Amino acid sequence: MTKLSVFTVMLLASTTLAFAPSAMGQGNAPFIPPNEADTSPASALDNMPSKTLSNGIISAKVYLPVPFGFYRATRFDHAGMITHITYKGHDYGRYWFVKTSPDVKNFTYDKDGLVANSNNFAAGPVEEFGENGFDAAGPGGRFLKIGVGILKRDTDKYDRFHTYPILDEGKRTTGATKNSIRFTQTIADPATGYGYVYSKTVVLVPGKPELKIEDHLRNTGKKVIDTTVYNHHFMTLSPGEDGVQLEAPFTLAHSRPMPADVVKFDGNRMTYQRGLTGEEQVASDLTGFTNAVADNDFKITATKTGYGVRIRADKPVTRLLWWSVPSTMGIEPYMDVKLNPGESKSWTHTLDYYGPGDSK
Repeated sequence: MTKLSVFTVMLLASTTLAFAPSAMGQGNAPFIPPNEADTSPASALDNMPSKTLSNGIISAKVYLPVPFGFYRATRFDHAGMITHITYKGHDYGRYWFVKTSPDVKNFTYDKDGLVANSNNFAAGPVEEFGENGFDAAGPGGRFLKIGVGILKRDTDKYDRFHTYPILDEGKRTTGATKNSIRFTQTIADPATGYGYVYSKTVVLVPGKPELKIEDHLRNTGKKVIDTTVYNHHFMTLSPGEDGVQLEAPFTLAHSRPMPADVVKFDGNRMTYQRGLTGEEQVASDLTGFTNAVADNDFKITATKTGYGVRIRADKPVTRLLWWSVPSTMGIEPYMDVKLNPGESKSWTHTLDYYGPGDSK
């Protein structure tokens, strides 16, 4: 692999970190438009440090974990945030927001569409780990968020939408080829006893419209790492998800009410009867899976066009969440990660993209 040079920070130094002024709920409902003067167009993010991968069949843009980079908050893994996955002329990962603003916590709407917080927007696929050591840290103490680093506790309860001060983001290395990129993060924090070496490789498989995300985590600290991880898939397949169908290898059920005029459940399928509009959201935990690895295998298809993706991983699902707004949707298959000091674990996410005329 060739070593990537550090991108020039001066180009982005005028962009300042901003924090939400209040603790509103997910989506900031009721949706209050931000000050127009404080918003920026989503297209400005295309200039953030990134690496475009291609295997001649499929391409993807991967943002880099550098100062003043694309993602600066503390919810998601800073390395390997992927967007603009393109196959057969279709962009499976367009931005799901039209603007960004520091005036909102998660997201809201204005006259032009969805507006995301300047430090908490994301693109996907992207991974999120659970926190480690938040309760034990106490007010002002240190806790761990894998993929981000050692954070300062400055809230009473852990809040994934809050941007915590980063006390130590560890040491990072990045290397790339034409069709792959590898990130490594090393954390060693004697104050908490947490330490790890975490590597992530994003690769476009030669000769296929297939993307793999290969992770390896080694616990080098003195404390047990006991957490979860999932891949948040911010997908763009059909406007408002109109005609989108989720297919699972088990009978699907939902634990929260889902509007019958929007989604229909039929055995192992969930299908959108119409597209979402305005400020509509559809979200629920999905149930029916077992602890078999084979249940971590899903197909999501825009039935009116034939574009879709098969998403699978090589570890059992421990929780399954579905979330959608008019501009994007995401399936979130959680997996458990527990490592004693000295132990390691690897897992792989595989995404197979297909389009009109392809076999699924």
